[in-house]
Amino acid sequence: MKKINFKKFLTFALTGVAVLSLAACSNNSNSANKENLPSAKKVLTGAQNTKLNSMTANWLQTNAAGKETQKATAQYQKKPVVIHADFSTEGSHYKMWIDGKYNYIQSKGTATNKWFKTKISSSSSYAQLTADLAQSAILSLSSSSANLFKVSKTNNGYLLSYSGNNKKIWKSIIQDSMITSVIGIDPNNVEPDKTTIKINTDSKYNLTKVDIDAGYKDDGTSKHLKLNIDDINKSSKLKVPDSVTKSAVKLSN
Repeated sequence: MKKINFKKFLTFALTGVAVLSLAACSNNSNSANKENLPSAKKVLTGAQNTKLNSMTANWLQTNAAGKETQKATAQYQKKPVVIHADFSTEGSHYKMWIDGKYNYIQSKGTATNKWFKTKISSSSSYAQLTADLAQSAILSLSSSSANLFKVSKTNNGYLLSYSGNNKKIWKSIIQDSMITSVIGIDPNNVEPDKTTIKINTDSKYNLTKVDIDAGYKDDGTSKHLKLNIDDINKSSKLKVPDSVTKSAVKLSN
């Protein structure tokens, strides 16, 4: 059974926003059409520069039979820093809270369902994670891939979309070790099936939603991955529940 790396999972939970830089490094004009739509580069650059103060991410991996193999939800709040994660595999289930001082974790299905906490020092990996979470996983697609995205108008802003099995786009998604280490992908054994990417913004190009839906074969086995990032800058105030803080057993660092 693959051991979950909490730090890398939380980083992955935000990799949906990684596609925002795909046009920043390209010369793709994707010029405005007859409806006077903005270029993909303009929309993506605006989305990339969105100040991310809070968000919710949902991640689901299934096998060829459609059976759930990994599932997770993560919530992030910048000020004050609070992160909540709930994730599971076929044989394990973990919950975690992080605030400015402590990391709380619970492993469901073990001999005890107690919460445990450790102090976060300024030099700890979790402290660094909370400081850079929103910018921690940036992907960069080539200019030849950027022109595969289409721009359309929505009721509230714009939609950037891609659908296909372009190997360059898939390679750009999995080239980040933060993704491959969490979902167990060996880039040398992966063949893309079909990938759909949707990026929504408001009329001022501020990011509002990201969806990634990817089918692929890993060493000949069909798998499917979905990632949704929503509630951007709309999440209610996050706080570690009193039931967690008061019952957690403190472990020595």
